Amino acid sequence: MTLAERTQRQIEQMILNKEYDADNYLPSEGELCKKFSVSRVTVRDAVRSLETRGFLKRIHGKGLLVLDNSMHVLSRSITDVINRGDCSLENLMEVRTIMEQACADLAAQRATEEDLEILDQSCKNMENASEMDGAYFANDQLFHVQLAKASKNPLLAIIVDAYTPLLRDSILLASRVDYCIEKRHHYHRAIYDCILRRDSQGAVAAMQHHLQATEKNQGRG
Repeated sequence: MTLAERTQRQIEQMILNKEYDADNYLPSEGELCKKFSVSRVTVRDAVRSLETRGFLKRIHGKGLLVLDNSMHVLSRSITDVINRGDCSLENLMEVRTIMEQACADLAAQRATEEDLEILDQSCKNMENASEMDGAYFANDQLFHVQLAKASKNPLLAIIVDAYTPLLRDSILLASRVDYCIEKRHHYHRAIYDCILRRDSQGAVAAMQHHLQATEKNQGRG
């Protein structure tokens, strides 16, 4: 490990420990040099890497701003893995199946009234849509992201929120029909109804049915 890499990790730990001021600025470069007993060049190399990864932003005249950007960073990391060919869309769909069945299970146990209202409204918006347009797909994504939030597991919520935008093309591919899918098949409504009844097993089964239908429709395209 180089000195810059070690310094980068030390700064990351500062961020995790929330060792910055009330305005989310790290100590100055000079203070970081003293703290870690390294040169200014080493600190700048470490900071540059953290800027690239989305943890910091240099604000002229103010310093190093800590970004609350965990979801973007995770999404970018997942995108990079896919673009490098290290994992395929099929791999991502497998992860989605695992994650969202878990979300359905936990949401049936933990969803609040506010969660239920949002899920219900997104179902209604899809059911009442006259066409599968941008608003329809936005409500589709909202349902899955809100379901993850309803699990009350913040890591699940972050992961689902991170990969959901990457699925847009596959969702569009699976939706090449001349009718509104939710209005005819009620996949999301079936999941919601199970969550409303606090039926964990039913929610998992309904989610599995929905995702299997999505994959089948993708193959048809």
